[in-house]
This record gives sequence, structure tokens and C-alpha cells, in this order.
Amino acid sequence: MAPSALAAAVAVFDGLRLGVGALLLLDAAFSLLRSDAAVLSVLLRAPGGRAFPGFAGAALGLALLIPRRPASYVLCAAAVLALVNAAEVLVLGADGLSTGVPFSAAAFAFFAAAALRSLHEGPVGSWLWKAAGAAVGLPLLLLTHVFTFGATDYARPADAVVVFGAGVRGGEPSPALDDRLQHGIRLWKAGCAPRLVLSGGPDEVPVMRRVARDAGVPDSALVLDPAGLDTRSTIRNLRVRRIVAVSHYYHLARIKLAAARAGVACATAPCRMTRRLAKEPFYVARECAALLAYYLEPT
Repeated sequence: MAPSALAAAVAVFDGLRLGVGALLLLDAAFSLLRSDAAVLSVLLRAPGGRAFPGFAGAALGLALLIPRRPASYVLCAAAVLALVNAAEVLVLGADGLSTGVPFSAAAFAFFAAAALRSLHEGPVGSWLWKAAGAAVGLPLLLLTHVFTFGATDYARPADAVVVFGAGVRGGEPSPALDDRLQHGIRLWKAGCAPRLVLSGGPDEVPVMRRVARDAGVPDSALVLDPAGLDTRSTIRNLRVRRIVAVSHYYHLARIKLAAARAGVACATAPCRMTRRLAKEPFYVARECAALLAYYLEPT
């Protein structure tokens, strides 16, 4: 790689590094008002899945913003923790409790590269390239989280399986709703939970109930929530504290965040898609914006 190209590549990475560092400092400030620092929890968890306090995010953010040799120790520790997080997800997969590629693998690569950068001053590059790195890298980081988290199946025993509504057409479930329903029913039949919560609008829930009953789910196992008009309403209307949430992959990160804010222990399970959705790119983009809005709103 030519020196100029290397300088540009390093500058792009520096822009991403500075952007993530600033984001972690903001997240640490938010954690003073909330019990869980959402951005830090996405990037790193303590062994066993426990959340770190906000000051840990502040220390990590400063280490990313000030690339000096002492910062390399913090960044190396973060890389090791990310590797442990990835290993834990893979172990869960071996036990049948998780499938998919963990976001922690991407976090490990990022923190390892940041640690190496803090040990080597190297080319600095222009602020234009750094701005490009932040402008492209941060949305890409969000997309990577949405895709990797959403593609990972964390289904495990819970109090209820919750199916999120997705529209009906002429009295029949839309293809998206049918995919969610069928996966929720599969999880219930597999013994994942004693209750199957069907949440959606007043026009969706009767259709969802009929499909579930036709599939052999008795009324005694069904919980109907026709006031689940949006993600927050569905979480708020729950009468249980331990759920498996069933929806499309792009929706699950926002469900997890909403559940965490409400004190609900939420494992997520992406439905199997019988066909790709025509507006899938739009839905993914909308969910990224909605996830950011959920994160920024006061609680």
C-alpha cells in the first residue's frame, strides 16, 4: 500500500476510533440517568453477560480519544473481554441456546486495531479522511449491530413467547406476520414457555389468535394484547418479566433496548423468513433510525 493510501486508511480508522470514543463518553453521561449504558453494553459485557457501570465506558472512551501507550492497556483489556464475549455466544450456540455470528467478534477486531494504533504513531492523515471515517464508520457500526444481533437466536426457557404484530390483509396475516406467528408457535410447541402472547393492533390480534388456534395452541395458553400498537406498548403491556421476543431480525435490537429499559428480561428470536420482504432495505433503515431515537429519548 502506498504511503498516501496508508495514511488515508489510518485516518479513516482514526475517525471511527474518535467517533466511538466520543459516543462512549456520551453514553457514560447518559448512564448517570439510566441503569444500563446501552452503547457500552453493545460493545462489551462482563463475563456472564453482566453490564459494566458507566464509568467503565468513560475510561474506554478516553482510551480511544487519547491514543497513547498507557491507553493500549485499556484497549487490550477491552479486546480480551470482547473475545470472551464472542466465546460465550459460541458456547451458548453449542448448547443450542444461541445461533449466529456475535457482534463481539467485530468489537474484538476494532479494539485490537485500536490497541495497535495506540502503540504506533504512524501516519496521521487529514481531518477530511477522519471525518469520512466517522461519517461512514458509525452508521456501519450500527448496521453491523442490527444485523448480527438480529440474526442471532437467543431463545431459551421463559415465562412467555411474545409475537409482535406486522399487519393483516383481507382478514389474513401478511407474509411478515405469518412468519412471526409460525416461529412463535414453534417455540411454544417446543416448550420454550407456557404462554404465547399475541400483541398487535385490534385488527391483527383476532387473526393471530385464529392462526394460533388452528395450529393447535389452546386458548388457555394464549394471552391477547390488542393494544400492542407499537414496540413500547407491547413491552409495557406485559404481565411477565421473562420473555422470548419473536420478530424479524431488524426489529430485535430495538425490542431488546425497550425491554431493558422496562426491566424485562428479554431473549430474542428472529423468525424464519419464507421470502424476502419487498421493502426490507427500508425496514432496516427505519429500524436503525428508530433504535437511535429510542436510545436518545429520556426515560
